Amino acid sequence: MKNVNLALAALAALAALLLCGAVNAKESDFAEKVYVDAVKQVAEMQDNRITFSDDVIITQGTIKIKADKVVVIRSGDKGAEVMTAYGNPATFFQILDNGKPVNAHGNSIRYELKNRLVTITGNGQLKQEDSQVTGDLIRYDIVKQKMIAESKGPTQRVKTVFLPEQVENFDKPADQKK
Repeated sequence: MKNVNLALAALAALAALLLCGAVNAKESDFAEKVYVDAVKQVAEMQDNRITFSDDVIITQGTIKIKADKVVVIRSGDKGAEVMTAYGNPATFFQILDNGKPVNAHGNSIRYELKNRLVTITGNGQLKQEDSQVTGDLIRYDIVKQKMIAESKGPTQRVKTVFLPEQVENFDKPADQKK
């Protein structure tokens, strides 16, 4: 279950990082116990896989993840766990240290711990207050602090909405922002 805790903590950090850049995820959340509530759990020890299904609710502090199914897979390498939440949509919620809520959803939310890579696919959206990014694929590299949002084709578009204050401060150095 320790690996599940790490995966959930990482997923929480993802949503916070995607929208907030330098704003930190609520650190106290990561010290809390992780609770997984589901109708069914299947542990496949030889495959290093745990599957939670049917109305899965995961909580850790202010973090709340809801999905139809969550699969946690651990490969032979330490720290190489992959956690994927599936839903219609799978959702994520957290209150950040600055008190602002972050919401994310998509058909699936995948986190690769070793690579520090998070991928939201299928109707993806990240939102903090009135700022949001939507796209069919949203990928975030935590180490490089790089986000890529894509749509399926030329008729669909990636959309981003900024608050007026964010636009006003967009090109200013961090120490000169309001």
